[in-house]
Amino acid sequence: MRAFVYLLVGIAIVAAAAFGVRHYGIDVGALAGFGDSPKTAAAAGGDAGAQRPVGGRANRGPAAVETAKTTTSRLSDDVLALGTLLSDESVAIAPETSGRVARILFEDGAKAETGKPLFQFDSDLARSDLAEAKARLALAEASFARNQKLRQSGNVAQSAYDEALSARDVARATVEAAQVRLDKLTISAPFPGTLGFRTVSEGAYVTAGTPLVQLDKTDTLQVSFSVPELQEKAVEAAKTVSFKADALPGETFTAQISALNPAIDVNGRALQVRALFDNAQGKLRPGLLVRVTVKGPEREAVMVPESAIVQRAKGAVIYTIADDKVTEVKVRLGKRVEGMVEVAEGLKAGDTVVTAGNGQLTDGAKVEVVSSAAAAGE
Repeated sequence: MRAFVYLLVGIAIVAAAAFGVRHYGIDVGALAGFGDSPKTAAAAGGDAGAQRPVGGRANRGPAAVETAKTTTSRLSDDVLALGTLLSDESVAIAPETSGRVARILFEDGAKAETGKPLFQFDSDLARSDLAEAKARLALAEASFARNQKLRQSGNVAQSAYDEALSARDVARATVEAAQVRLDKLTISAPFPGTLGFRTVSEGAYVTAGTPLVQLDKTDTLQVSFSVPELQEKAVEAAKTVSFKADALPGETFTAQISALNPAIDVNGRALQVRALFDNAQGKLRPGLLVRVTVKGPEREAVMVPESAIVQRAKGAVIYTIADDKVTEVKVRLGKRVEGMVEVAEGLKAGDTVVTAGNGQLTDGAKVEVVSSAAAAGE
């Protein structure tokens, strides 16, 4: 057992000696009395340049880096949002009265002009009511005419004349009401648009308010989207928006801002915006998801490659070069655009920045430029 312990101790001593030789340059022979110390060896050799530093790594010289110059670019603080296309006018056609559908006067998906009849309900009872009302009106008008002649000769009481006049007026109103009830049994398009799919068939009995078919006006579409309340001023200053639809990749459309909701949504703290798009060619449909961009005011921005940014505990820094030395500059970053980053504070156009080899640099370190681009992003 004691021999095993001695063996483990011996292995530990050998491992420690190997670690010292590898990482700290310790001369094990000198420590054991079998060779000269580092100072004696250096003096005997007579070559100071051959002396090996004790307790540290060899001096590697200036760090090799790649650089680029900052450039300027025109940027804008655009407002991005997801939106939905809505019909300029949309309504679910429904009857005002209950009844049986006698005829359907359109095809699914057809165009409809204002006033085009769409559904005809059974009107037999309504027609008979109108005929009865007209007959009563004829009788009331005849009675009123007789009383009017008698009144001229003074042979009728004023009360009888008034009753005849009132009866005639009531009969006229009854005829008008019967005509309205008959007209409501023919359902027409309230505005021009495109019809959807009907939900009933001929012969079906439907109650008042039952949706029969959807009618959408699609020659003009509304782009509906919301923006955070903090971006209200940017939207108010804009006149137009651009948007893209995933259903039509590669195409960009423009719409005119028409209205802003006067109230902010308290749930999402967002402002509802509507813009109008001329869809005369019929390329887009209501309900499509769109990606909206509200263009902000442009500004001149200093740009650097993303690789020039080094994240430290105190924030983002960039190393600039002058006379083969680097200076650590704390910066405030802005927008990112296709591999480039805006530097809002800390740099100016034309500064030379380190784009590679900057991970281990420190302020004031000497460097050697091995590659340099004429401008950032090249």
